[in-house]
Amino acid sequence: MQIDLGPRLDAIKGKAREVATGVTAKHAAQHDRDYSMPVETLSALKDIGLLTISAPKRLGGDETGMVNLEEPLGFLLVVEELARADMSAAHCFQVHAHTSQLLSAHASKEQQDRWFAPLFDHGGILSWTGGEPGRTARGQYNMVSEATPRNNGFVLNGIKQYGTNASEGAWNVVTVSLPDMAPAEGFLMVLIPKDAKGFTVDAEWWRPTGMRACVSPKLILQDLFVPHEDILQGPGFYPKSKLGARWHLGFSASHLGAAQGLLDFAIDYLPKRGTAGNPHSQRAIGEMKMRVAAARNMVYHAAALWQAKRIKEAEEYSLMAKLYSISTAEWMINETIRIVGSTALLETFPLNRMMRDIHVHSTHANLHNTAQSIGKSALGMNFDSTEQQ
Repeated sequence: MQIDLGPRLDAIKGKAREVATGVTAKHAAQHDRDYSMPVETLSALKDIGLLTISAPKRLGGDETGMVNLEEPLGFLLVVEELARADMSAAHCFQVHAHTSQLLSAHASKEQQDRWFAPLFDHGGILSWTGGEPGRTARGQYNMVSEATPRNNGFVLNGIKQYGTNASEGAWNVVTVSLPDMAPAEGFLMVLIPKDAKGFTVDAEWWRPTGMRACVSPKLILQDLFVPHEDILQGPGFYPKSKLGARWHLGFSASHLGAAQGLLDFAIDYLPKRGTAGNPHSQRAIGEMKMRVAAARNMVYHAAALWQAKRIKEAEEYSLMAKLYSISTAEWMINETIRIVGSTALLETFPLNRMMRDIHVHSTHANLHNTAQSIGKSALGMNFDSTEQQ
């Protein structure tokens, strides 16, 4: 069933699809081979106004997104359409958009004027890095990278990992801890400009099996001074805000788009192979279409719950949408291989890249823990959806 999005959202979806098919798909294989960022896609998004879809309205953006709950489906449609062609490009945009939403809602006007200027002036992008070695075992707010108070600011030292967009980011949100404070209370978010002294971006560190074009370097912070005016809110702001619950649908939309991309590929490939009349192929395509439609309905419904500010329902449904979208994309890999055959796995075709990207990107979410949180909610128990980032 075709979901009626309305004229504005239809226009956003159409623009994003034009970029995905006309730009992203053409460059995806090369960026995958080179471990390089999809700069053409980001530039094309800037040219049609989608790069600033989550930037403040007073600066010329649309301010859509999950933080202020204003038309959150708008930016999700861009993620979905890009992921149909390339999950790496979709995630680069997703991280940029999530960062834009965070700063649009919680940075001061003076900070926004500085931090968003590169986006409007020359298509600059934003980065956000929370990961670092050993964080999974320590807990998401327990940073080893530290910020030591200094007159008019902080001095940063440490190593961060998975800095998506950091190799090109005009501004980089980086999370650190204040010494001698509990992890959540001392959790600090700072903004670092690209060429700051003591800020080293090691893009060569990024050599994964999949998501290669989603360049997510290692960041080295060495006696890096950050003035008070580049601190977002203050210590403990992010954990207290519970904003981690707002990011699930971005990952949902990405896997939804990737699943649709697999279906697109199979539907295009089977007639060329001469096996569209095979009953098994027809059965597989039918089930694929059903699951993708179900995943899309879940993602769009979750976005509607957020927009209606039905927060607890939206948190639970977003977890379900993420779980189902990722499970669907993973399930479709094997189904696609079975019906298209081994020749389609040659590098001539995008299928091998699409499969690798789905497998690698799905590790961002522990599906068993996500299901556990959903189960807690169904049983009437307390659950913390921010733990499933």
